[in-house]
Amino acid sequence: MRPLLLALAAASTTLAACSSPTAVDIEPASLRFGLRGQTAKLHATPRARDGKPMPESACTWASSDEKVATVTGKHNDATVTATGPGSATIRCEISGARGEAPVTVRVVARVTARPEAVALKMQDEPAPAALEVQAYDDAGSPVSGRAVFARCADEGVCRGDGRGQLWAVGPGATTAVVEVEGAVSAPIRVTVTDARTAEGRPQRVTGNPMEAIEREVRQREEKEKAGR
Repeated sequence: MRPLLLALAAASTTLAACSSPTAVDIEPASLRFGLRGQTAKLHATPRARDGKPMPESACTWASSDEKVATVTGKHNDATVTATGPGSATIRCEISGARGEAPVTVRVVARVTARPEAVALKMQDEPAPAALEVQAYDDAGSPVSGRAVFARCADEGVCRGDGRGQLWAVGPGATTAVVEVEGAVSAPIRVTVTDARTAEGRPQRVTGNPMEAIEREVRQREEKEKAGR
């Protein structure tokens, strides 16, 4: 009887081993993010000892560092979200079998803008001054292709735009900064002078403009009556 029980136990163990995956493949094999909040998909394929897929086996997903990336998954598909700079590993575990995908997150950490001082002129045809902007990630490497926003402390003197440019608004002095994904440059000194011609400046209005309009209307009505 005892040999029979041992044989059954061995068969049960062998059956369990055969019904559990021995390896897990993850696609893509790695992920790289350049922005907090970015997401990407992962797909796991559990495999038996002979390499055949076992899609009925479900993953338990986990991240080695949720300050870098989090993972949410249902069965063998998961979504990874970048949460901060650094490196982490996303894991799928099934009955002792494990698949891993390394994740790297690099975010903009520093921004420089040149020149350090800008002299703007108010002209008949408004024209901006373009700033030379460079962003760097948390590892110190240059980053390109990111949106650049410039803004002025006093928008009565100058205004920035979404292209890293400054526009003259009124005479005076202020400072401006450039922002790329939350990283802000050092202040830039800005001075604005009025270089418009007399024709380009708004005409000064004196008196009550409505009185002049009413006077013109009366004169036109009187001419019409005189012509009848």
